[in-house]
Amino acid sequence: MTLQEWGQLEEALALHKQLEALFLEMGDKDGLQRSYCDRALILKFCGRLEEAMALLKKQEALCLELGNRNDLQISYGNQALILQDLGRLEEAMALLKKKEAMCLELTNKDDLQRTYGNQARILGYWGRLDEAMALHKKQEALCLELGSRRGLGYCYSNWGLLARAQGDHTTERAKLQTALDIFTELKMPLERDAVAAELAKA
Repeated sequence: MTLQEWGQLEEALALHKQLEALFLEMGDKDGLQRSYCDRALILKFCGRLEEAMALLKKQEALCLELGNRNDLQISYGNQALILQDLGRLEEAMALLKKKEAMCLELTNKDDLQRTYGNQARILGYWGRLDEAMALHKKQEALCLELGSRRGLGYCYSNWGLLARAQGDHTTERAKLQTALDIFTELKMPLERDAVAAELAKA
């Protein structure tokens, strides 16, 4: 994790390979599936989407074998993000719907708000703007209930862009400004700069 934060991704991947060998030697399937997930996220960041998906499929199989439904829904969510990057939106939405059902079953509200946000983005691509807005409102309610400032930042940044698509420029500016304030407060420079660039267009 430290190497990953430092941007030394190849070194982080090498350590994950060593972890995989250790987990296989110990027969620790739960540790193994978590390692697959962590490696997949690094590979996704590097743009190596097919390799990342292959590891997430391995994680999915182990979670099903172990009956680990919480990490299974996480795997579905990560797979959906890769499918979205690959333009396979119908498949991504199907996995997000699975994730939503599991989050409701597990009462996992934090991952539930994330899946609402990710579903809303796909609905926005499809032009189903009213449905997307309804999901952002659900996401906002959960984030407020949980006190998740980070979640609210993502919610409001996407809400602002959705309002732009609807021609509601007052809401667009208000939501983007709130997202900018949150990302600045939380010291999230990538997100802060991305929202600032969008706000400049408003």
